[in-house]
Amino acid sequence: MSPINTTLTRREISVLRHVAQGWNARAIARSLHVTQRTVHYYFKTVKNKLGVHSMEEVMFIAGRDSLLGEYIPGEEV
Repeated sequence: MSPINTTLTRREISVLRHVAQGWNARAIARSLHVTQRTVHYYFKTVKNKLGVHSMEEVMFIAGRDSLLGEYIPGEEV
C-alpha cells in the first residue's frame, strides 16, 4: 500500500491530531469552528491522499511515517 500523496495540509494534520487524542467528529468540528460535514470531508481527503480506506489505516501510517510531526505543548492541536 503506497501513499499517493502524503502532503497533508495544516488543517488535515490538526484534524488527525484530534483523532489521535480520541476526539469524535462532533468535538473536532466544535473545536475547529467548522461543521461535522467539513470534518468528514477532511477524513475523506486524508484517506484518499494516503490511499487507504479507514481511519485506523490513516492513524497507522501517520504514526509509522511521523505525519503528525512533533507535538509542542500549547500548540494548536
